[in-house]
Amino acid sequence: MPAFLLTIILLLCTICYIVVTLRGEEMNKTQTNIVNVAIDVLSRDESASMETIAEQASVSRMTIHRYFKNRERLFSSIHEVLIERTLVIFNESMDRFEDPLEQMESIIKTNAGKHGFHLLFREHGHHEEHDPETCKFSKVNQGLYALIGRLRDAGHIDSSIPDAWVFHMYDGVLLTAWETLHNGTVAPREIPELVWRTFKKGLLS
Repeated sequence: MPAFLLTIILLLCTICYIVVTLRGEEMNKTQTNIVNVAIDVLSRDESASMETIAEQASVSRMTIHRYFKNRERLFSSIHEVLIERTLVIFNESMDRFEDPLEQMESIIKTNAGKHGFHLLFREHGHHEEHDPETCKFSKVNQGLYALIGRLRDAGHIDSSIPDAWVFHMYDGVLLTAWETLHNGTVAPREIPELVWRTFKKGLLS
């Protein structure tokens, strides 16, 4: 094969690769934008339609259905994003503080003030399985159980209180915070401190 033909073929292959890569990046950005907008819209109005979300995301109805064939698929992606956000909060709190009590306080207060997190418990996102080995929240759960163990070792949790009870209390106070934040029944600025005080006084010494 003549050298110039080989050069042309390689050039065309390179152009095709660049086009495909850029198109893929654009699609990822569009999908990410739709999910982020959906979290914002649904955190204010859970009955919002796919069309409303598409409008707020500045995409067509056809585009949103190209990425998410139905509401269930969209919620699945929302859950994945929110789970990742909880993991980021957990890791940042663990890195920022050394004392387990300060770590737990940071995790709870930061999570409590996040809009949209109540969507984790909507549609097919119900947190019914708490086994740290199988739950969707497995990474966070494993870290929480380890943190609960350190709190117990430091004397902050009474030996008569099972780890599972502490874990479910953690879930309970955060769900209360997210529902309250969503419903607007308590001033948002007050919620993180209220949640932490409730958890601390109810379990910790």
